[in-house]
Amino acid sequence: MNLRSVLKNMIGIDNGKSNPSSDSQNIYNIGEFYHDFSLFRVKNAQLPGPFYLNQCCKAPIIQSYIALAIAKSKKNIDDHVTFAELFCADGYYAMVATLFGATKSYGIDNNKDGYFDKAFQMAQLLKINNVEFINSDIAKSSLKGIENVDIVANIGGLYHVENPVDVLIKSYNLAKKYLIIQSVVSIANEDPYYFETPAPGWSWGCRFNKKSFHEMVQDLGYNIYDYHFNELVGNNRPEDRGSVYYLIEK
Repeated sequence: MNLRSVLKNMIGIDNGKSNPSSDSQNIYNIGEFYHDFSLFRVKNAQLPGPFYLNQCCKAPIIQSYIALAIAKSKKNIDDHVTFAELFCADGYYAMVATLFGATKSYGIDNNKDGYFDKAFQMAQLLKINNVEFINSDIAKSSLKGIENVDIVANIGGLYHVENPVDVLIKSYNLAKKYLIIQSVVSIANEDPYYFETPAPGWSWGCRFNKKSFHEMVQDLGYNIYDYHFNELVGNNRPEDRGSVYYLIEK
C-alpha cells in the first residue's frame, strides 16, 4: 500500500469506496467543500487544487490530537467535554470533535472565503445537533461572549493574520485544558528569528518558519505536550509548504 492510500485510510478519504449515506446526493447539491467528509460515511464534492492532498497531510495528526485531548479531558467516561474550532472554514474539525466524543462543539469563522455557509448545511445533513456555528472575526474580536471551552483548535488561522501572537494568546486564554495549533510555515529558510508580514508573495497574512514558530511558542511559556512537522504536498512554493502542529496542555 502506498503513502497516499495509507493517508486516505487514516482520515477516511476513500474516493467513494465506502458506503455513502443516502444524504450524499443532497450533500453534492450543496457544492464544493473545503474538506472531504468521508470520515462521516458520506461523499461530498471537494474544491479542486491543493485541498485534497493537504487534507491528507494535515488530518491524521490533527484528528489524533483532537481524540487525545478529548480522552485526556475526561476523568470519567461520561464527563462532558467542550470544543471550539477557530478559523473553522466549513466546520470540519468542529464536527469531527463531536464524532470523537465532544459533548458540545463550536465552529467560529468570519466567512471571508465563503466556506462557512456550508457548515450549517453539512451539520444538518449529518444530523449533528451538538455543534454551534458563530460568525466572528477572531483576529479583530476580543472573543467576549464566547464561553471558555475545554479544548480549542486554532487550525489554519495564524498564517492568515498579521497579529499571530495576539491571536494565539486569545486562543490559549479561551481553552481550559488543551490548545491544538496548526499553521503553514515557510521551508525557504531556517532563520530562528524569521517573521514576515504580509506573507511573501501575498498582500495579507504572515509567515514564520519551523524554527521561528517553535521559538515563538516557547517564548510564550506554553506547556508543549507534543509537536509535529510535515510538508503540505499540495503546495508548490517553499514559502507555503511547511506545516507545524502543536498540542498544548494547560
